[in-house]
Amino acid sequence: MQTSLFSKRVVTPEGVLAAQVQIEDGLIVAIVPIDTPSMAGAQDLGDDLLIPGLVDIHTDNLEKHYQPRPGARWDSLGAALAHDGQCVMAGITTVFDSLSLHGRKDGLDRKEALAPMIAAMDQAGSEGLLRAEHLLHLRCEITNPELLSLVEPHLDNPRLKLLSVMDHTPGQRQTADLNRFKDRLEKAGTAKEEVASMLATETNWRDPSVGPKNRETIVALAQEFGIALMSHDDATIEHVNESHQDGCVAAEFPVSLDAAKRARELGLLNVMGGPNFVRGASHSGNLSARTCAAEDLLDILSSDYVPLSMIRAAFMLAEAPFNWSIERAIDTVAKNPARVCGLTDRGEIKVGQRADMVRVYLSPNRWPIVRSVWREGQAVG
Repeated sequence: MQTSLFSKRVVTPEGVLAAQVQIEDGLIVAIVPIDTPSMAGAQDLGDDLLIPGLVDIHTDNLEKHYQPRPGARWDSLGAALAHDGQCVMAGITTVFDSLSLHGRKDGLDRKEALAPMIAAMDQAGSEGLLRAEHLLHLRCEITNPELLSLVEPHLDNPRLKLLSVMDHTPGQRQTADLNRFKDRLEKAGTAKEEVASMLATETNWRDPSVGPKNRETIVALAQEFGIALMSHDDATIEHVNESHQDGCVAAEFPVSLDAAKRARELGLLNVMGGPNFVRGASHSGNLSARTCAAEDLLDILSSDYVPLSMIRAAFMLAEAPFNWSIERAIDTVAKNPARVCGLTDRGEIKVGQRADMVRVYLSPNRWPIVRSVWREGQAVG
């Protein structure tokens, strides 16, 4: 079955074209530059932009739907469907559900939640209930003594395409300045006693002595199973050197400018959070994604904790003071995240690529509004 879309502004690798995009069997088979749609039945998108579907390699959004309030657990399949719908309406057609293998957050025991969340997403996919394609990103906290027992049951899951090595021990990397960390929590309304209790809870399940061996094992598993590997919260040049030696393909959320610069020197792509970029600052007071972009070190944007942040941040990159070309800006949320994880079949509006595309209206206040979404040529939003 062949369908066709026409837009005066199709974002391609060669630039923005007035073109007709022809789709057959889920693939883009032709891009014909024209001034007016010529094929009978072509859907005319007018002045709206047509961009490739977004690829989100790091999102905590599934956890937020599984437990929408502290202590309030939700139906796991319902959480999967809500998460999927929110991602698609943000223009995301490929989602790496990023699940943390450590501790507790807002009362959620991540060890207990892991299997139900993965099983619900597997079920939703097998039953054809999902609009986006959902892949799996396991975030491996290396100081967790139970880490390997959490990873191993899922190594044969065909959706597992990404592993990351992390160490969120309070007092280093992301929370190197403990006083600033405590101040942030207290300013948000958390009592000092609660902060002390949170820090105690955060450390009582950790065993730093297992960290090096756990990291070594995760690195070996990534190599054995052919899974892309990323580092997380590298703060120093030494951290980045270790990540490069381990075969990491990207540095997720580098904490310092020095770390981001070293990652670029070694060929690792720098991944920053969309919320960080849109807000203009890291919520934990670390490296700003805007600074990363201004230094020409930004390669990939992920949604982190706000799905809509990706498309907003990408369009902000195409405006002052950055003034990136729109195609380069869109690469940060489509082509670059796809390629770093080994996905070569999506991320661009180009002949031979999957017909994952998003129709975007740019509102008068410059907010990109997602009007339609196609996955493999089928309308899903």
